[in-house]
This record gives sequence, structure tokens and C-alpha cells, in this order.
Amino acid sequence: MGTQGKRRAGRSADPTPRHVVATDVPRTEPVRSGGVRPEIQALRALAVLGVVIYHLWPTRLTGGFVGVDVFFVVSGFLITDHLLREVDRHGRIDLPRFWARRAKRLLPASFLAIAATAAAVYLLVPGNRWPQFGRELLTSTFYVQNWELARQAVDYMALSNVKSPTQHFWSLGVEEQFYVVWPVLILLAALVAARLRRRAVTAVGVLLGLVLVVSLVHSIQLTADDPGRAYFVTTTRAWEFAAGGLLAWLGRSGRASVLGPLTRSVPARTLLSWGGLVAVTAAMVTFGPQTPFPGWTAALPVLGTVAVIAAGAPTGPASPVPFMRWRPVQFVGDVSYGVYLWHWPLIILVPYATAHDLTRTEKLAILIACIALGWMSKTFVEDPIRAPRSRGEGRPLRTFVTVAAASAVVAVGSLALVRWEAPPPPSVGGEVEACVGARAMVDEGCGDPEAIELAADLVSFGEDLPPAEITGCSTSTATAEVRRCEYGAADGDDHVVLIGDSHAARWVEPLDAVADARDWRLSTYTVTGCSMLTTDLIGSIWGFDRTQAENCSQATGTVIDQVLADPTIDTVVLTNRTRLYSAPDLLTPERVESTLRRLVDAGRTVVVLADPPEMSAVPPRSGGSAADCLLRASDPSDCSLPRSEAEFADPMQEGASAAGVPVLDVDDLFCGPDRCYSRIGGLVVYSDDNHLSRSYAWSLHEILGERLDAALAGTG
Repeated sequence: MGTQGKRRAGRSADPTPRHVVATDVPRTEPVRSGGVRPEIQALRALAVLGVVIYHLWPTRLTGGFVGVDVFFVVSGFLITDHLLREVDRHGRIDLPRFWARRAKRLLPASFLAIAATAAAVYLLVPGNRWPQFGRELLTSTFYVQNWELARQAVDYMALSNVKSPTQHFWSLGVEEQFYVVWPVLILLAALVAARLRRRAVTAVGVLLGLVLVVSLVHSIQLTADDPGRAYFVTTTRAWEFAAGGLLAWLGRSGRASVLGPLTRSVPARTLLSWGGLVAVTAAMVTFGPQTPFPGWTAALPVLGTVAVIAAGAPTGPASPVPFMRWRPVQFVGDVSYGVYLWHWPLIILVPYATAHDLTRTEKLAILIACIALGWMSKTFVEDPIRAPRSRGEGRPLRTFVTVAAASAVVAVGSLALVRWEAPPPPSVGGEVEACVGARAMVDEGCGDPEAIELAADLVSFGEDLPPAEITGCSTSTATAEVRRCEYGAADGDDHVVLIGDSHAARWVEPLDAVADARDWRLSTYTVTGCSMLTTDLIGSIWGFDRTQAENCSQATGTVIDQVLADPTIDTVVLTNRTRLYSAPDLLTPERVESTLRRLVDAGRTVVVLADPPEMSAVPPRSGGSAADCLLRASDPSDCSLPRSEAEFADPMQEGASAAGVPVLDVDDLFCGPDRCYSRIGGLVVYSDDNHLSRSYAWSLHEILGERLDAALAGTG
């Protein structure tokens, strides 16, 4: 979960259930009592610990998120092996019975975790987060959380969302969707084979190969084109299940010999097992936010997992089996499902309870607590329900009715959160009263700008967003599309164009007010995630996604060309979240200067509106927004930021200076001599930690107009 954008919401893995299974893949070691394969339990332990450590210390184990891929492969292997065995024995698959057993194995523990999390949200989390958390609790209940997060990845209105305590259910959703679809596909393949008088196992092999190839190609393409969606959607992960399934198919079809010398001798299998473990561990250690994922790079942990399973548990002095059989490893593998269920809610909710970011001691306590909760989940929930006397395998209808009732109960609690409505944020429109918002920064008679009484309930500022007609005018770097929208006076004497990213979109309403007051025509071009200041991107915002970089470059070129081709345009105002693009070889002063000179040389008056400071470094950061911080803080000053931390080397301003273009510096409307504020003049400045709230942006419009007049007079 890790991280935004690509990594908006934080990454996770899915501990698959413990299975008892036989397999024809060659092995020299007998399985443990009860039929549990030690190498698979070891893989589970490695995967879940990788995920938990990554979520607790993301800079220490930067690729721990690949644990999800390990679990997907393991699930593909075990479930395919089980289904093929059923086809071999009975010539069919009892779908209701299969689904009922899966439901009884997985859902009780997950429903308990969701219900407990919902209760904790009620008790600990401010109301401004309830609708978002409630939606994600609801989608987790029905195992479609991955599609909700994929939607958020391309939704401008989701920019202010924070990591929810059930965000990790995205991978559980992928697993459950696999359990629903996979047996149907295998059954259909078997039926087609029977109609054609072919072996069912052969048809399943063709199906698995087709799924692997199509899904892998799709994963590579979507990861390049839209990494946010690619990370979460089921279709980009199906090939990982198919990879494990093909390994099971090799054993069940009698084709395990194609693995050749890799599995024929103990030394070869020992080497294969160690190689697989090294591959998975290498991915955990070397992968990170810059890694394109889950495209072709996912092959490393996937093939590593396949290698470990194929090698089995070889004997010999150099074998990893003693480590695999080590009791703590087997224990963690055995409780991995519960560990996964509980670790993420603890990570997200503990900071709400303590009102500060997790300390090292608290992180260690969470690591221990989630293992303890995993054991309790298995001992007191999972094992009793799946015990032979309680299975009721001949009555799947009873299981389905029970699951439906439990889902309804859990969903009701989530819906109550979703339907909660925050008090309305401050109204926007008309003249700004004295000492309200930015006016408090320019009027010394207002006193301390942080101490002025709030104009609305604090929880409402998380929803203090621009209207849909403005956000709907923004496009994104998912495509190279640009959209021009019109405001101000349609037949105004002067024509002003605003160009920028999602930060520019927050200036549309105040600039529209300025245009109305001066009889200007206003046009806007806003592209989320694109600086709109250079057509020569070498990398990208996220460091790896060349497709989005190319889309940004193309969109920028289109906008600049349209502005240069429109003789009615007099003035161009440019602004964006420059911090996002100021990495090496992205937005440099030289590139900014080049674009600005093109506009100036074409006779356009150009003004750069400097990006305001932002609160991304304000503690506690776990809540995500300025309002979250203020809701927890005992004093508004706890949510302010030293001015030195808000300052940065701004290539946009440096390029403007080199091109002789005026810069509107607005830091004094957000910062005092020493500190920058989250609350000013009774308004919360940001709807998240960097985008201006609608009400505070509106409070700037009169001052913005005055400064823009002065800048234009200077250029005249």
C-alpha cells in the first residue's frame, strides 16, 4: 500500500487459506502430518511477513508488496490441483459444495475483522472520514474493494482520500473473484473436452496457457498505460494464478517430466528451491515505488514461487527444508490469513487513537499483536467453523444463507458510515468579509489568523471541494486528451487562459470571479498530474511510467499550440504543484524558460502563479489532511509548518525569472514570518494536505485580482 498515485492507497498481499492437498509434482520428502506441505507454509510466512514489514517500514523493505504475488501463485496451484483432482475422480466439479467450503473457510474471520474495524472507525475516526471508510468497508464486505480502488485511481474527486483500514481487502477481493470464476472455467473446459472427445486435463491445460498469455500481455500494457488501475484490477493478476495452476496441471496431467533435470535429482531440486527463495527475497529487497508493477517485473516473484513449489521439500545437507520446517516459520505460515486480516487495520487505526504517527515501539507492538490476533482468529474462529462436525458439506444452501445474512449485518454498519453527512462547508460566493480566510493575512487588525473562530464545522472541510462542473473540466495523464472550458464574460474585452494541473483547478473559481469583475473572458486547460510546462519529459512524475510522461508531453504541446493559434488570447496564467515535477530531468528551469519564451515571443502576456506551500510534512501525517490534523490537535499551531520546510527550489519560478515573466508569490497569504498555517481566518486552508479548500481559494479572489492587475500593469 503503499504509497500514492501509482501507490495511492498503500500496497498489500493476500494470505491464501491453509490447504491440505496431494500433488504429483516430484518430491522426496513426505508431507507433514495432515498433508500440509512445509515449503508452501514457508512461502506463506515469507509473503505475509514481507507485506507486514513493508507496511510498517516501507523504506526498509521497499518491495515487500510482492507478497501478494506469492499468495496468488500459491492459490492458483492449490485450487487448480484440488479442482483437477475432482474432475479426475468424478468427471465434474460440485460448484455449490466448492463455493460453500471456500466461504466457510474464509468469510467468518474476514467478517469479524470488518465488523471490528467498523466499530473502531465509529469510536476513533473523525466523521469527515466516515463516508470514504464506510464505502471501502462495504466494498470489502462484498469483495470488490480492488475495483473501488481502481476507480479511485482515476477519479479526481478521490484525491483527498486517505488510506482506509480495509484497503488491504483489495487483494482478498481478487482472491475471492478467482474462487468464483476459476472452477467455472475449469468445468467449462472439461465439458468442452467431453463434447470433443478429448481429455479434460488437456483442455484445462490449454485454458490455463491462454489465461496466462492474455492476462500477462494485458498486465504489461495496462501497467504502462494506467498503473493506478493496473495495480488493483483482477485481470492484470489472473496470469499469476494461471502460473500456479499450470504447475498443478503438469503434475495432474502426468507431464511433470517436462521440468526435466530441474526436479529429477535432489541437488537440482535443492538449487531450484534456493533459487526460488532468492528470487522472491530479491524482489522484496530491490523493488520499490519506482518499479513498474504488476507488469513484466512481477515475473520475478511469480517464477520464484513456482520454483519453490516445483522443488518440493528436497532432502540433503544444503536443503532449505530445515529452515522451512522451523516451527516459527510453520506457525506464521499457518496463521498468515489472520495476520493479514488484522495487521492493516491496526496500522491505520492506532494513529487515530494516539493522535501521532506510529513510533518504533508501536510498530513492533503491532507486529506482535497481528501475529497474536492471527493465531486467535485461526484457533477460535477458523478452525472451529471448518471442523468436520460443523462443515455441513452436504448442505451448501445453509452456508449460502448464513453468508448472506452475515453480509447483510456487516453491510448495515458500513452503510451507516456511508450515509453520514458532514455539516455543510462554508458557503462560497460574493464579497469576502473582513478577517475571513486570506483577508486575515493582510489585515493586521484581525490578530492571530489561526485563532479566529471557524466559519463551519471542522469535519466539513474535508468535503470543501470545487463543484463538479469545474472538476469535470480536468483530464488526466491516463490519456493525452485535453479539455478547454470557458468562464467569465463570453464577449469580454480581454481573454485570459489558465493552464496547469489539479492545483490550477482549485484556482478556477477565484480567477472566474476576477474575470467577471473585469469583464474578461476566461478559458482553462487543466490536466491532473501534468505540469503543462514542458513537452520534453525524459522520465515521468512517478519515475517509471513513460506512457503517462508521453501523454503529458503531448497534452502540453497540444495546449501550447492551441494557445499560440488563438489570436484572441491576451494573457496566459500558469500554475501547478511544481514540487511534484521538480525531480531531476523532469521540470527544469531551462524547460520552463523555453516554454515561456515561446508564449512571450508570440505576443502573449504571461504570468506565473507560484504554487502555495503545502502541509504534507505536518504531523500527524497518517490522517492525511489538514482537517484530520486539526481534529486531533489540541492547538491549531500543532498543524502548522516551519516556513523553511515549505520552501523549495522552484524551477517554475527560476524559469520565469530567466524568461522575464512576472511571478505572483502568494506565500504571504499562507505563512507568517516563521510558519505556514493549516487554518487561517476561520477556514481550513486545504481539503487534503496540498489542494486548496474551495472556501479558502475563494477568499483569495479579491487579493488575487489586485496582484494580477499589478503584474499585468508591470508587463504593459
